[in-house]
Amino acid sequence: MSTLFYVSYAALWLLLLTIGVLVLLLYRHFGVMSLGTLEGVQRDGLPIGSVAPPISGVTAAGQDTSWQPKRGQPQLLLFAAPDCEPCATVLPHVERLARAMNGGIGVAAVVPGPKDEVARFVERYHPSFPCLAEDGSGAFTRYRVRVTPFGFVVGSDGRVLAKGLCGDQVRLRGLLEAADLDDIAQALPALAQPVEITPRKPAPAGRRSTVGSAKNGADGGER
Repeated sequence: MSTLFYVSYAALWLLLLTIGVLVLLLYRHFGVMSLGTLEGVQRDGLPIGSVAPPISGVTAAGQDTSWQPKRGQPQLLLFAAPDCEPCATVLPHVERLARAMNGGIGVAAVVPGPKDEVARFVERYHPSFPCLAEDGSGAFTRYRVRVTPFGFVVGSDGRVLAKGLCGDQVRLRGLLEAADLDDIAQALPALAQPVEITPRKPAPAGRRSTVGSAKNGADGGER
């Protein structure tokens, strides 16, 4: 009788351990799935309010360079890549912002990999703002960036004001608005709002004519 008791007791503990391992594996599986979602990626990046560390790297010409927050001027720091198609969508708007503000906000891009990668990036987009390859400095890791294009708005005090994916004009503008830089965000046109049209002749009762564009649901104002 005692032997059966001990065998049953050991089997029960073995069953509990097995269930525990399965629960941990299931938890890890769903955690990885969550990190891969848009919501999970939006949680990437340095926390809001943290100090943005300086970044060392190389230019397309092979010169050592660095980026760091500039006192008295907000900065848009964009992590991008030469073969990233969402980057191709947003970079013309980043260029427009850099030219329109004329120093009102600093703009810089960080590219993963060695000099060759930033050289390809510059050759493709011809940006007017500084671009550097991280070249082993670990900038993507220190800024906790996994997916491009990922942007940070850094305040004049060197702290992160806003962060998030910014793969289009709407998200880029939302990122600036989230940082309370509404005047700078105005340099990027918002999506067209529905416009009510008054016909020359009164429309029949119950009929109205509107022209507008669909909203894509993008939210760039997460903190």
